Amino acid sequence: MLIEKTLKEALADYIKGKPVTVLWTRDDGSMDVRLLSDILEQEENHFLVNVPGYHNPEFAQEVAEMVDQKRIDDCNREVEPAGTTEKDGSTPPPSQSQIRL
Repeated sequence: MLIEKTLKEALADYIKGKPVTVLWTRDDGSMDVRLLSDILEQEENHFLVNVPGYHNPEFAQEVAEMVDQKRIDDCNREVEPAGTTEKDGSTPPPSQSQIRL
């Protein structure tokens, strides 16, 4: 004998190993009946659950160190001359398009 239960009750029964039958109305108005296990236990299903973020202080410290190291590397990088020089051997100031931040 089948009785109607709420979703939570049906899922609780399914988790306990009891067979749960699902009845739903299709878009065309026809009815369909399937076992919940046939619906849920398909390999192509992926169940995604929203979980609160976990703060990992070690990870945050590693990221901060990488960012700081990148800044130091950028500051220590030598700027190559533009390649054109004035008659006196000096290099003209870079144009706006040559300035990289």
